[in-house]
Amino acid sequence: MRNVGLERLLAVNLFGTYDVTQTFLPVLAQSRSAIVNALSLASLAAVPFDSLYSISKAAAFSLSQSLRALLAGRGVSVHIVLPGPIDTDMTQNLDIPKASAESAARAILDGVERGDEEIFPDPMSGTIAEGWRSSAVKALERQFCRVCPGNARRPCRASSTG
Repeated sequence: MRNVGLERLLAVNLFGTYDVTQTFLPVLAQSRSAIVNALSLASLAAVPFDSLYSISKAAAFSLSQSLRALLAGRGVSVHIVLPGPIDTDMTQNLDIPKASAESAARAILDGVERGDEEIFPDPMSGTIAEGWRSSAVKALERQFCRVCPGNARRPCRASSTG
């Protein structure tokens, strides 16, 4: 039995991201630009109240990691934004502390400017930032990146700050 809700979320969060990236890739590579994919902490750990959302964001996270490795040799950086709850329409019914959209946007721009690969733009996500950057998963991503054509001598990691 097909799950229409999951298909819709994958269409937006995974296939939409992939399609837009492929469409603009020639221009991005020519100008040595950046891709910023706004995901969620739900990309890293499933939220029990919306498992389909978590599945779609985890898939988009994997895509973003793959794009980072594949595009590093073409001069395109890929930044993954991993916010916790942000005060938007999507979270209006959640009775939890939320960061303002404005403060998250500022933190995202600051992270891109610093060259952070993963950007944790709010207090909740900030609590895991350092642990993530020194995690086995992050180390494995760097190892995998080095095996991509053109990356053997190029760093696969933009920055360790932020």
